[in-house]
Amino acid sequence: MAAAPPAAPRPGIAALFLVFAKIGLLSFGGGSSTLVLMQQEVQQRRGWLTTAEFSFTYGLSRVYPGIHLLAQAVLIGYLIRRLPGAFACSLGMLVPASLVTILFTAFFVQLTTNPIGAAVMNGVLPATAGLTFALVYRLTREEVTQTRRPVRLITLAMILGCFVLVSLLKVNSALVVLLAGAGGALLYSLAGGVHESL
Repeated sequence: MAAAPPAAPRPGIAALFLVFAKIGLLSFGGGSSTLVLMQQEVQQRRGWLTTAEFSFTYGLSRVYPGIHLLAQAVLIGYLIRRLPGAFACSLGMLVPASLVTILFTAFFVQLTTNPIGAAVMNGVLPATAGLTFALVYRLTREEVTQTRRPVRLITLAMILGCFVLVSLLKVNSALVVLLAGAGGALLYSLAGGVHESL
């Protein structure tokens, strides 16, 4: 049996701040691009979190009221470096991006009244939709490949069910999260756990 790869060393507080400052500054187009950047930076490039841990922060952040992306940054920081990490990630997400937003706000009207600027803003919307679908596909693929067949079917059914409830039936997202949590606790326990060997 092959040995598991060594865990990535814990980053310093300054490194966490800088990485999340980068995420905040490069997150053009809203939440979708932010999620993609978070996953690339903390999971793929640096290995600070596993796929399961990143999915955990994503799911749990949706339970909280308020800004979900900021909640996820706090959760990621806490998993990596506890309270100091949570503060570093939240400040990294907020401070640099807020300063840039203040500066951009002063020029926003001029940007949108310019034909080229308006075209740029219109092009961002389909790009964010594509990023959302790409992230969903990536997280779903990585999640289901780690589980047994019955659990895979439950996971896919819950994803589809939540999509129908939110997108087609217009059910409140907070209620969907609570229903998914209760349903997941029941269905996964009946299936005998999630991350078991194939």
